[in-house]
Amino acid sequence: MKKFKDYTISFAGLSLGKHQFDFLITQSFFDLFEFEQDFEHPNVNISVILDKKNNFLELFFTLSGGVEVNCDLTNEIYYQELEGKSEIIVKFGEELDDSDDEVWILPHGEYTMNISQIIYEMVLLAVPNKRIHPDVISGKSNSEMLKLLEKYSIDEETLNQSNSDESEIDPRWEALKNLNNNSN
Repeated sequence: MKKFKDYTISFAGLSLGKHQFDFLITQSFFDLFEFEQDFEHPNVNISVILDKKNNFLELFFTLSGGVEVNCDLTNEIYYQELEGKSEIIVKFGEELDDSDDEVWILPHGEYTMNISQIIYEMVLLAVPNKRIHPDVISGKSNSEMLKLLEKYSIDEETLNQSNSDESEIDPRWEALKNLNNNSN
């Protein structure tokens, strides 16, 4: 856990009330996880407001920034804006239980908590599954890939023609239908 020490919040000496912690998340953060992600050059700000109460903690996470991803249609790299919010309540109990996404239980006597896993998951979940370059959406893209997609796509007239062809039944199928009717 030493490699994640920069993402540990010490709450023992804090007074009751709200405290802010800010983290800049770059590629070096993701390298700590030794897991290959499908984006590059992350530049994400995470702001954490820790509201310390008498018997529990509330943490409010705000994510803003972006990553570079490949467009699903053109394969061109573009900067994808990211934003997100999350909230966790931390209670104290007999043993560590961080299996719930909304409520964590830390052992009594604990005075720090590591939030690297929360940050990691927040960024991954903020990256959209479907990635389309803004120029494609606005119609300004002049990509060769889009030209190929348009060239080989089926237009509505061709689709209607193939549907009307399907309405004519092949005589061999008619013969098979008769076999089925004769067996009853």
